[in-house]
Amino acid sequence: MAVNNVHQREIIEVPFTLPDGQILPHPALVLSCDELQDIEPGMFYAVLISSKNHFPQLTIPIQNEWLSSPLTKKSYFVTHIVGMFNVDEVISHHNCFIRQPFFDKVIDQIIRNVVDADWED
Repeated sequence: MAVNNVHQREIIEVPFTLPDGQILPHPALVLSCDELQDIEPGMFYAVLISSKNHFPQLTIPIQNEWLSSPLTKKSYFVTHIVGMFNVDEVISHHNCFIRQPFFDKVIDQIIRNVVDADWED
């Protein structure tokens, strides 16, 4: 499937490089604004979505009511794993978006966990 663009707050699937070096297809939430793809052609940032909750202090459980359509299984935003991608790497669209107030919560948690290291025990 040829993808021309993605949109902020959209859930897509991309080949994510994991901390152990593996590259696996994973759903991800697009973080960057749509205009970034125009300035730097096709480029966007996304946060990993996983069904595993290895580090609960660094994840946010995804609630179906946060989304425009539910995910197929229990999943988590893995707020310390953010990647840079190009639209030509997108495997699929999920036709799913996170609602703005919950997107803001994810962004805040990413900043706390990656920039501020304000981890909750």
